[in-house]
Amino acid sequence: LLGFDLLQLCALLFITGGLANPFAALVCVPVIISFASQPIRYSTALIGFAMVCITVLVWFSIPLPWFDGVEINVHNVMQFGVWCSIASTMAFAAFYAYRVSMEASQLADALAATELVLQREKHLSQLDGLAAAAAHELGTPLATISVVAKEMERELKDDDRFREDVMLLRSQSERCRDILRRLTTLSSEDEAHMRRLPLSSMIEEIVAPHREF
Repeated sequence: LLGFDLLQLCALLFITGGLANPFAALVCVPVIISFASQPIRYSTALIGFAMVCITVLVWFSIPLPWFDGVEINVHNVMQFGVWCSIASTMAFAAFYAYRVSMEASQLADALAATELVLQREKHLSQLDGLAAAAAHELGTPLATISVVAKEMERELKDDDRFREDVMLLRSQSERCRDILRRLTTLSSEDEAHMRRLPLSSMIEEIVAPHREF
């Protein structure tokens, strides 16, 4: 679309004096817009096309309309100077627009990454709150179970049929309390233990609940 706009503008300049037309500098506009919003390969092709167009307009154009019987003929040296002016303006403005668009794109990516990090932190904070609430709610029942298990162990210490079961109940209740205690302190601990876990520790975590059976 920008290439078609550039072609239309150059066609109008062709029939209105070429680079002698004071509005010839408008050739820079589609190129600058392209470098600010389009991929670099399309923009490079467009600026190359614009250079070809203004070069053609230096040598081929219909004289600028004026009063009847009067023609405005601009010397080729003057038109070459206008060509240099337009070409340099186009190049520098396009480069600046490209740098600005790249920095804006990088800033947008950084903002998006920041939003993702903030969402993750918010999610982790909510999980910490849920873990603390769960630990608070489950702490009292587990404490009751532990007390009852101690009483049962003291009462049944001479009964081999239930002693092992009571000891298992106590050990598992203590294990649950340790797990809940760790849940409540996850937010204040380093996250290294979440990133790396030795194989022996993982096997221990899996085997421990079944060791008493």
